[in-house]
Amino acid sequence: MASTTSRKPATAAVSGTSALAYWGDELRFYREQAGLTQEQLGRAIHMSPSMIAMVETGRRAPRVEFIKACDGVLGTHGALGRLWKRIMEHSYLEWFRPFVEVESDAAEILEYEPQAVSGLLQTEDYARAQLRAGRPHDTDEEIEKHVAARLSRQEILSRSEPPYLWVILDEAVLRRPFGGAEVMRDQFARLVCVAQSPRVVLQVLPFAAGAHAGTSGPMALFTLADETKLVYAEGFGDGQIIGRPEEVANCRVALDLLRACALSPVDSVRMIADLIGECDERRGPVA
Repeated sequence: MASTTSRKPATAAVSGTSALAYWGDELRFYREQAGLTQEQLGRAIHMSPSMIAMVETGRRAPRVEFIKACDGVLGTHGALGRLWKRIMEHSYLEWFRPFVEVESDAAEILEYEPQAVSGLLQTEDYARAQLRAGRPHDTDEEIEKHVAARLSRQEILSRSEPPYLWVILDEAVLRRPFGGAEVMRDQFARLVCVAQSPRVVLQVLPFAAGAHAGTSGPMALFTLADETKLVYAEGFGDGQIIGRPEEVANCRVALDLLRACALSPVDSVRMIADLIGECDERRGPVA
């Protein structure tokens, strides 16, 4: 069991070291304190030694399941998880942090996405491909940090009482490939899987719907536990949380109209499932 009381100063605390590398350095410290090699830790948490090495050097972001498994095997009493949470709190762009806070506190989330899959439903590879496309000048480490931050948001769906999530995806989201056929296939499979949850409703707004109420861009309506309703509106490189009753009402009307124009949840899932088959055809037979 790793000691958590005689912690030496982390070498990654040096100024300029990335957040991912800092967390990886902590993992390496606790692993070595426990007397485990990367291979031994990998066997214990069912992960390859190469993945352990990439996480420890900040080249790959750890998933929540990975962090929990390491805390358990290394006996760190949740230290790695607590550190990761603190790091993620400071990894979002400043203007986006209010969105993450409201999203985390929401009892109900209703959103429309015209360009990409909702961040709460993205696979790791899809998130990476989308972020790379939108941030071409970022380093690989910076991209991995943003991927980690996005995936960390998804933890709210694993709570004992997750929010009620209703997502409307424009058909353009499904037709726009990020990362190639295999990445899209996995993303479609993720959507089909999550749509089976009684707490998630997924709809597709087809091209055939024509003109619709969502042409101004993505929008989200949050209902908090105390019934407070807030709207999130996003523009280029910016976004804002709005609580004015008239704006909330306008957003609700727009989202209701989008739901009315969209395919039913059953037909939406069927459409996405059909796209999985199309991806398989493009990939060809597996050798």
